[in-house]
Amino acid sequence: MTDEASLRTAAEAGDVKAMIDLADLLTPTYEEDDERRAEAESWFRRAAETGDVEAMMAFGQFLYYDDVQEESAEWFQKAADLGHAPAMAGLGDYYDHMGEEAESERWYRRGAELGDESAKSNLRALLSMRNR
Repeated sequence: MTDEASLRTAAEAGDVKAMIDLADLLTPTYEEDDERRAEAESWFRRAAETGDVEAMMAFGQFLYYDDVQEESAEWFQKAADLGHAPAMAGLGDYYDHMGEEAESERWYRRGAELGDESAKSNLRALLSMRNR
């Protein structure tokens, strides 16, 4: 299901994956259309609030790239607390962005230990920068 009408119907019926997919579909144009951006955020939030770990991560990423840092970290934390390795990498990114190197390393390390490639790569980069 990739067309907006089908996704909207499924999302309105409570399908979390459809909510995420619809929000993703709406997101690329949000810079041009504040209404679509707001609708994308609403669908991401609704999906995340179901407790679905992938939805929490998707909403965290949306907020992070929309420069809503603190709330993005809250959603990454919720997903990380459920063992979601990519969310741990997201927390590492957040703390790195905030200049909190020790916290960043801790989260990258946790995500890397669970096999997340982004966390592994970012941990290597962080450790390499320390050894300069």
